[in-house]
Amino acid sequence: MKTKKCVLVVEDDESFRESVKKLLEKEGFEVREACSGEEGVEILGKDSIDLVLLDLYLGGMTGLEFLDKTKNPLRPPVILLTAFGDWGIYSDAVARGAVDCIPKPIKRNELMALVNGTLAKASN
Repeated sequence: MKTKKCVLVVEDDESFRESVKKLLEKEGFEVREACSGEEGVEILGKDSIDLVLLDLYLGGMTGLEFLDKTKNPLRPPVILLTAFGDWGIYSDAVARGAVDCIPKPIKRNELMALVNGTLAKASN
C-alpha cells in the first residue's frame, strides 16, 4: 500500500523544478519530475500520481494544452504555476480542469497550504 502522496512537477526551468522537488520531499512527498508537457503526459499515463504542479509556459506543449490532452475523470488534481498574473489565463485553466492557479515566485507556505488542501479535498 502506498503511504506517501506522489506529486508530478511539470516545469521546464530546471532550477525552479529542483527547488519545488526539494521542498516537497522535505515535506514528505514522493516527487516525479518532467521537463516538458509531453514528458509529463507520459509519466501521468504510467505512474500513480496524486497531484500535478504544472507550469503554464513550457517549451513545446503549454500547460493549457497539457490540461486538454490529459482531461479525464481519473486525472489527479492539477495546480497551474505561472509567472503571469492574468485572470483570463486563470479562468481558462480552471475551465480546462485545473483546480487552482498560483503565481510565481511561489511562497513556500502558500504552496504547501495549496498542495495539502487540494490533496485533502481529493481524498474526500
